[in-house]
Amino acid sequence: MKRNAFFQLVQKKDGVYLKSYPALHGGAPLSMEDIMQYLEQKKIMDVQLGDIAAFVEDAAQQKNAEKKILSEDRLPEKEFPLITIDPKRRFAKIRLYPPSNGGMRISSEEILDRVEQMGIKSGLLPENIKLMLKGRLYCTDVLIARATPPVQGSDAVITYHFDVDKTCKPAMDESGNVDFHQLDMIEKVSEGQLLATLQPADLGTPGTDVMGGELKPIKVKQLFLKHGKNIHLSEDGCEMYSDVPGNVTLVDDTVFVADQYEVPADVGPSTGDIEYDGSVVVKGNVLTGYAIKATGDIMVNGVVEGASLTTDGKIVLKRGIQGKGEATLQAGGDVISNFIESANVTCGGKIMTEAIMHSKVTAEDDIVVKGKRGMIAGGYLKTKTKIEAKTIGSTMGTLTELQVGIDPKIVEQHRFLEKEVEQLTSEREGLMQNVLLLKKRMDTKGKLDDEKMASLKKTGKRIQEIDTRLEENAAEREVLEVELNKKDNGRIIAENIVYPGVKMTISNVSNTIKSEVQHSAFVRDGADIRIRAI
Repeated sequence: MKRNAFFQLVQKKDGVYLKSYPALHGGAPLSMEDIMQYLEQKKIMDVQLGDIAAFVEDAAQQKNAEKKILSEDRLPEKEFPLITIDPKRRFAKIRLYPPSNGGMRISSEEILDRVEQMGIKSGLLPENIKLMLKGRLYCTDVLIARATPPVQGSDAVITYHFDVDKTCKPAMDESGNVDFHQLDMIEKVSEGQLLATLQPADLGTPGTDVMGGELKPIKVKQLFLKHGKNIHLSEDGCEMYSDVPGNVTLVDDTVFVADQYEVPADVGPSTGDIEYDGSVVVKGNVLTGYAIKATGDIMVNGVVEGASLTTDGKIVLKRGIQGKGEATLQAGGDVISNFIESANVTCGGKIMTEAIMHSKVTAEDDIVVKGKRGMIAGGYLKTKTKIEAKTIGSTMGTLTELQVGIDPKIVEQHRFLEKEVEQLTSEREGLMQNVLLLKKRMDTKGKLDDEKMASLKKTGKRIQEIDTRLEENAAEREVLEVELNKKDNGRIIAENIVYPGVKMTISNVSNTIKSEVQHSAFVRDGADIRIRAI
């Protein structure tokens, strides 16, 4: 049986000695820290560190060693248990030290009394105490209490029973021309159709720490079926049904079902602005100065001029937008347009078009400029993922800026959390120094006055608060670092040519093209933007 080395206080006529007993079968050797910890607990303070170090060295070289540490008489020391509790209260352990010669042994009942006095209530292992005492396992950490861990639950899950990823991707013929007449933008539903089902979250079961406190399971994601008009839920809220025939869209986790509103000609003086809770189809044009606002999708067969189109769904413009610097498009989903000129476009999905000229374009997903022209010339384009075109920039040096990569908000939040760690760590170090000073004074004088005792408790509480916040901070940084450490921080692809003067920013790295580049992809590589052939 493996046994750690241990030491014993031995009373002799001329003073107090330390005596060593060797480790057996690979047990741990004596440590100076262990001896110092015991002497501190026993208020034996006037011992030279050099004597302790020499004793430990002698013990390592021979089976038994002795070293005189005091020249005074002391009462015999009883067998002594040192009980410690993990800071997170996940376990408690005991370290037993032998009695001095003439000292008494301690009983398991006495140890259990001390355990109770320390507030240890749950997960006790009394059989370990009995085995330790029976085997005289000195200078060895023995587990005496173990927390009951929580049972982790699981996130709620929503399953949608319709196509939530309608792309409105237009067909393309062999010549590279985009056919905006063949679009699949409407997801049809019938009355009574099941739209979604919810599997509720399992919250899990709390555990108990060794002090009897609750150990909460990791929080799970709670979800609910969210919907607009023309929809109802089952009594238990776990099934969603359509009340009417129409088309269904999913916007920000909310399901909408609506009939389609159709404008037979232009949106202009004859119609006024249009606001509709559903999808809108315009057979003609949308004239300058007019607006369409919808919760479903917007499809325009003609041209959009300097108008405003706002929707929670998709926008499809079969003949494009000639915005005259006044047009604004805001879509929760994709934007599909023959071309985009002199307009401000923002969407929560991707953008697909044949040309973007002198426009400000922002998308959550890819910006794809293909078809016969496939041209980006002038303006500012921004997305987190990918910008792809045939030609970027122009021979005239038109100012063209492209930005892809990580959301700057993520970088800013990560920097804030790192600074918070530095501040909290520095504060904790200062508080720990104060705690050590107060404990040393208490060991020396036997007690503290009321003011200093209150200060010690207040400092301990603040240290616990800091430790909790540091754990939360680490978890938050871990989530952000997954995003920051992704190798694919966005890319820019030019099938044909990129002209000089085009400015590219990938994540937080920028570069301005100095000479023509052909058939290339641009990616971030550390602090540089690299060009790769395609």
